[in-house]
Amino acid sequence: MKCKKYSMDGYDLYTIETDRFKTVEMKMNIRIDDSKKIDKYASMLWRMLVSTSYKYDSIKEINEACAEIYDPSFTIRAIGSGSQVVFSLSASFVNEKYTEEGMHEANIKFLSEFLFKPRIIDGAFDEEIFNIKKKKLIDYYSSMKDYPREYADHRLEEEMITLGYKVSSIDELIKMAEELSPKDLYDFYKNLMKNGKLDIFICGNFSSKEMKKIFAKNIKFNGRVDDDIDHRVFQKKYNIKPNIVIEDAPNVQSNLIVGCKCLDITEFERNYVFILYSWILGGGANCLLNQSVRENNSLCYYIYAVRKALTGVMKIYAGINGEDFDKTYELIQKEMKNMELGKFSLELFEGVKKIYYSSLISVMDYQDDMVDSYIYQIYNNGDDLEKRKKMMEKVTREDVINFAKKVHIDTVYLLRGDAK
Repeated sequence: MKCKKYSMDGYDLYTIETDRFKTVEMKMNIRIDDSKKIDKYASMLWRMLVSTSYKYDSIKEINEACAEIYDPSFTIRAIGSGSQVVFSLSASFVNEKYTEEGMHEANIKFLSEFLFKPRIIDGAFDEEIFNIKKKKLIDYYSSMKDYPREYADHRLEEEMITLGYKVSSIDELIKMAEELSPKDLYDFYKNLMKNGKLDIFICGNFSSKEMKKIFAKNIKFNGRVDDDIDHRVFQKKYNIKPNIVIEDAPNVQSNLIVGCKCLDITEFERNYVFILYSWILGGGANCLLNQSVRENNSLCYYIYAVRKALTGVMKIYAGINGEDFDKTYELIQKEMKNMELGKFSLELFEGVKKIYYSSLISVMDYQDDMVDSYIYQIYNNGDDLEKRKKMMEKVTREDVINFAKKVHIDTVYLLRGDAK
């Protein structure tokens, strides 16, 4: 695998040369500083961009164009990445070695249309398409309670301030969507193009020099050019007495999420120790929470922990019966305390390290993982795969114990069902 960076006309191009795949994987990412005002636009913008372009005004035309270039697959999403929101076009298309010459450029030109040449009419997004997407977005927000895990996660985010501002409630999101106009959205899009930072990552069996020529010919960008964007968020305080929010719902199962903040952590802890801590606590069948809460006490259908390294946040998810909340929460607190006291086996500690090493090796087997790994290096100022292994080898049990003392429960949210 060979990785190269090119400074292009207003953006950075990162190429990953590998002969392990017959496809080309590409991500075009536009980063912009996160803030509450983006709530109003992000979900609507990616829905508009992925559906039409100036050249193609219907799904039928898009499908016909795809057929001519051997059916590339692509999506556009707005993704939270610490202090940034990333509007990301992810695509995969067949290497021209297996189709015909010129298909690399044909695919890149076609795909870039959706990000850089949206369908604009009289200074606004196409109103007819806008209204269709707007209705679908409002319907999605209105039906979020029908998806308990997703709804509970959003409600926790409302109650637990992790990015420096209070996340919009579902009712607020509905109101903002109702008030949004095609011109408002286009004004935001122009701001994104002016103040966003474009990065393009492409992976496959090709010549980087030839790929550079294709992008130089077809893509120019007039947005942000600085390369020192810091995605990290530093948690500075937490609720010493955790905020416990309980909301009743007509569901059989109850959804519990325990939100934790990590304070005063080092970069070594953020990038390495945090991984082992979250996996030992809630990362698999042998983890402390699964053994204690699920296996020994039969209190949950599932339980696991998810870390958000860029924001210094960890969430513990559990599916329980409502009447078991107190006991489940007590055991979660107990196991977090056990982490502080070092009450976890050396076997478990070494076992999760081995899982981490295996995950690094498996990155090379999946093209999208290779791209995401490279993006991690750039956006997190992280290490390459080989150095990650060496750094993880340095992590000790004492490092995990010391880190555990920096993890604090901040907010607990229970979407309580009516199962008896």
